[in-house]
Amino acid sequence: MIEYFWLLISLIILVLVLWKPVKEQLIGALDRRADQIRRELDEAQRLREEAQALLAKHQRQLHDGEGLAASILQHGAEENERVEKQLRADLTASIERRTRAAEERIAQEEASAVAEIRGKAADLAIRTTRRLLAEQLDPAKEQDLISSAIKDVRQKLA
Repeated sequence: MIEYFWLLISLIILVLVLWKPVKEQLIGALDRRADQIRRELDEAQRLREEAQALLAKHQRQLHDGEGLAASILQHGAEENERVEKQLRADLTASIERRTRAAEERIAQEEASAVAEIRGKAADLAIRTTRRLLAEQLDPAKEQDLISSAIKDVRQKLA
C-alpha cells in the first residue's frame, strides 16, 4: 500500500509540476481563442452595421428612383398629351387648307369649264348666225351687222 501512497504522491507532484505550464498554455490558448472570437464578433458587428447602412442607402436610392420614375412617367404623359393636341391641331389645319385648296381648284376648273362651254356656245352661235345671215342677208347688210357687232363688243370690253 505504501507503494500506492508514494505513487499517488508522485502523481500529485507530477500534476502540480506540470499544472503550471499546462495551465498557462491552456489559459493562453483560451485567451487567444477568446480574443479571436471577440475580433470576429467585432468584425461581424462592423460588417452588419455597414450592411445596414448600405441597405438604408439603397432603400433611399430605390425610393428616390421610384419618385423619379413616377415624375418621368407623369412628364411623359403630359408631353404625350401636348404633342397629341398639337398634332390634332396641325392635322385639322392641314385638312382645312387642303379642303380650301381643293374647293379653289374645283371652282377654277368649274369656271374654266363654264368659260370653255360659253366660248364653244358663242362660237357655235356665231357660226350658226353667220350661216343664217349668209343665207338670208345680202353682202352689204351683212357687213353693216358685223361692224355694228364689233362696235358693241368693243364697248362692252372697254
